[in-house]
Amino acid sequence: MNVMDRAIAAVSPVWGAKRAAARRAIGHLNKQSQRYVGKPGDWDRNTGNPDDARPARATDRKRVIDLVSSDPFARKALSALVNNTVGWGITGAPKKAPTTFRKLWNDWLKTCDWYGRLGFNGLQELAVRTMFREGEVFVVFQTLSLAEAAGSVPLRLQLLDAGMLATSVYSHGGNDVSDGVECDARGRIVAYHFYEGRPSQRWASYRTVRVPAADVIHLFVQEYVGQRRGHSVFNTIVKRLGDIDESVEAELVRKNIEACFAAFITQGVDDDGVVFGQLQGDAEASPLGIQSEGLTPGMVSRLAPGESVKFGDPKASGGLNDILRLALLSAAAGAGITYEHFGDLSNVNYSSYRAGNLEFQRSTGRIQYNTLIPVFLDRVAARFQEAAFTAGLMPNRVYEMGWSPPPFESIDRAKEATADILEMAAGLESRPNLVVARGYDPEQLRTEIAEDRAANRDANLVFAGDAPPSQYAPAEAAPATAAE
Repeated sequence: MNVMDRAIAAVSPVWGAKRAAARRAIGHLNKQSQRYVGKPGDWDRNTGNPDDARPARATDRKRVIDLVSSDPFARKALSALVNNTVGWGITGAPKKAPTTFRKLWNDWLKTCDWYGRLGFNGLQELAVRTMFREGEVFVVFQTLSLAEAAGSVPLRLQLLDAGMLATSVYSHGGNDVSDGVECDARGRIVAYHFYEGRPSQRWASYRTVRVPAADVIHLFVQEYVGQRRGHSVFNTIVKRLGDIDESVEAELVRKNIEACFAAFITQGVDDDGVVFGQLQGDAEASPLGIQSEGLTPGMVSRLAPGESVKFGDPKASGGLNDILRLALLSAAAGAGITYEHFGDLSNVNYSSYRAGNLEFQRSTGRIQYNTLIPVFLDRVAARFQEAAFTAGLMPNRVYEMGWSPPPFESIDRAKEATADILEMAAGLESRPNLVVARGYDPEQLRTEIAEDRAANRDANLVFAGDAPPSQYAPAEAAPATAAE
């Protein structure tokens, strides 16, 4: 208690007790309201552009990380985004490149991690997961010596999250630095400033390293003109998922109370606010100062004057399922997924599920082809070819790469395969396009099919999908007929 509370309690203990109880109640309400929302001062009015919310960005990032690590619905939403955007990895294959280049590329994919833990597909997953969770991720090109590379292309990829940006640097060589991003006089990003060690760790160094922008891939989904920092998809649903968590927790508490035989002893108060009687016996006080009595079979207990017993009778709250469904619909819309990605498939059929899934596939494809491939994967492939050419491992450094995202699994394979066959027969679609849509390289698939059919013919194996042997030979010209 502060000085005034102690003074009031000395003059009137009753009023002092009421003030103390009121303070505890207000403190509890403030704590609950700030559980997910944060302090009122953390919310700044802005235009919606992440670059206009610099004071609150660190708080937003910490809040989102805590949410995704503790809330099951947030983890499910993040998994749905990662699984459908990158899946097991967006595979890349060089077009019209020699076998030596393909071997260099395939070998490097296994050793490209700066920390030596993940392959290229694993780095894709980690980068995309971090991008969706925190809004952005940084890929730093690290060059090795030929001895360190041990025969592979001397290039490694180091992933850094937004917590490594040196926010304490404000200028460098006359250029402005904001949140670790250095821009020249014309507003172009020329470098990034990172801490040598993570600031949150004990005994961490606050020394910074300046990395040219040419050696950094800043991966985020750009939504505003001139945007320099990313925006997490979970920023818009933190409050909503927090409300869902509190509603579920309150319902579980109510169910626990229903399963208990609870009784509450009330005491009378006279006109002056003095409580009748006093709790006696084996009453035990809880950490909040609330005393509890025991209840045993066959017991007979006398109540003090002014006391009465009331038994708990919690009332069922209806409509909780509808409220939770509406809240999850709102959260799914904010995260860019469908409601069914949370795991509830009880209210869908084939048509409705396919319609919702098609919209989600379009959204995912937009991120793949507008952000991941041009910003991340194409730059990695170009830097790989440059490093291989500089190291003398390949004679040319300009080979076009073809990227194939993982295919979206069919809801009804028979119907969709029939539609693909009809479109190819009518000339409305090509086989290579359909192969790429399924996440495969057309040239590699053609080679595999040819090798498999040749091996089957050598082993005298014929399957239902194989063409008749006569179709393998060139067709003979039909004899000409005289016109009548």
